[in-house]
Amino acid sequence: MSTLFNAPMTTKTAIKNREYRFEVKVPIPLNRLQAVQTWLMNHPLLFAQHHQPRHVNSLYLDTPLLDRYEENLSGISTRKKVRIRWYGDLDKAIQAKLEFKHRQGGKGYKVTFDTSLNLSQADFNWAKALLKAYRDLPLEAQLLWGSEHSPIIICRYSRQYYISHCNKIRATIDENMQAFDQRYRVANNLSRPVSLGDYVLLELKTNGENEQALSTLLSTCPLRPSRHSKYVNSIRNLIWS
Repeated sequence: MSTLFNAPMTTKTAIKNREYRFEVKVPIPLNRLQAVQTWLMNHPLLFAQHHQPRHVNSLYLDTPLLDRYEENLSGISTRKKVRIRWYGDLDKAIQAKLEFKHRQGGKGYKVTFDTSLNLSQADFNWAKALLKAYRDLPLEAQLLWGSEHSPIIICRYSRQYYISHCNKIRATIDENMQAFDQRYRVANNLSRPVSLGDYVLLELKTNGENEQALSTLLSTCPLRPSRHSKYVNSIRNLIWS
């Protein structure tokens, strides 16, 4: 598929003032979920619901040789992730976002563009759908897309949203995480999910200037944060399912 994407290899992009942020992940066994929720809601930062829970759907794109997956496994400090994200029903990606997530050391930034996939189309074809999405993008986005043109998995989960009273730290809790394998397929797979396991995921996020506030919060957390990638876990579970 990558031979169909023919943007120039180099150019200056218009992206300025990137907002770097810290993102910490805490996997939670189900038998510890109540304790972590109690800690979060009773913390002096006074976390409260930010907006209503919703389903999150993410199509992860990679090279045919899974270069982005290998980067994550190796733990290198500078790495990239490419995904298309939409909310609500799994087959309704008409209003979606193409996201480029870049990580440098302990913090990263995200660049997004509007995009669309008609997943409910009767004769849906990944190659045609992604090529159309690519051609509809501005040149800046085409250049950023690079060589990650292979659909690998769709990850779907239910997300709850919280924010501290000072509005500096955001928290999300992800449940019922599933992966839909898209590898080696012409059409999409929206009906045969694989569970990512019996756990939930807490993510704590803040802008770069609030690192100390995030560190202070984590020092009281009942569980320790750890490296975690839904993309990596999805592939692992698909391999061993």
